[in-house]
Amino acid sequence: IGIVGPTGSGKSTLIADIEQFAQGDTPTCRKILINGELPDSQQRYDPRKKLVAQLSQNMHFLADMSVGEFLRMHAKSRGKDPGLASKVIELANTLTGEPIDPGHHLTILSGGQSRALMTADIAVISDSPIVLIDEIENAGIKKQEALRLLAGEGKIVIVVTHDPMLALMASRRIVMKNGGMTKIISTSKQEHGVFKDIEKVDGWLTGLRETIRQGEVVA
Repeated sequence: IGIVGPTGSGKSTLIADIEQFAQGDTPTCRKILINGELPDSQQRYDPRKKLVAQLSQNMHFLADMSVGEFLRMHAKSRGKDPGLASKVIELANTLTGEPIDPGHHLTILSGGQSRALMTADIAVISDSPIVLIDEIENAGIKKQEALRLLAGEGKIVIVVTHDPMLALMASRRIVMKNGGMTKIISTSKQEHGVFKDIEKVDGWLTGLRETIRQGEVVA
C-alpha cells in the first residue's frame, strides 16, 4: 500500500499514528482499528506483541556490538534459530552496494547499510506482520528489491513515497491532503503498464549510478 501526497500533507504523521495504534491520544485525534476493533493494551505497549515494524529515513545504531552479535541476540529474543543471522546478512547484501560483514560493528555502518540490514532483519527474524516505510527512495538501498523481499515474506507493507514507480508498484495508494485521507486508488492495468515502463528507465539509471559510483567512465 502506498501513501502519497504533497509535502506537509500528513503522510508521515499517518504512519506514526499507525505505528502506535493511536486511540485519539495523538495530535490528529485519529483512532486506528484492527479488523474494525480497538487494539488491546498489549498490542499497543508490549514489545513482544508488537504488530508493526518501522523503517525510517534516518537509521543509525548506538549499540556497541558486531552485526553478527546483534542479529543472534535478536533471533534468540524472538525464540528463533541464531543461525538465521547469516541469512539476514546475505539478504542485506543484495540490497546495498556496500557489503556488510558479520564482524562489522553496528556503529560504523553507513545509513544505507543500516537500512538494508534492518530490512532483511524484519523480513527474516521479526514477527511483525505490518511494515511501515518512510520514503525508501531516500534510504540508499535497492528500493524495489527491498519491497519485494518484505512482501514476499507475507508482510503488509505500507510505504510513504514521492516516487511514481513505487506508488504504481503498490496495489493501492492512499492520497493525503491537509492532514487527512482524501481517497484510496486501486492501481489499474493501465497504471501497471506505466509502472513497467518506469521500471525500465529506473533500471538504466541504477546501472548508470553504479558505473559512476565505481569511478568508471560512462560510455
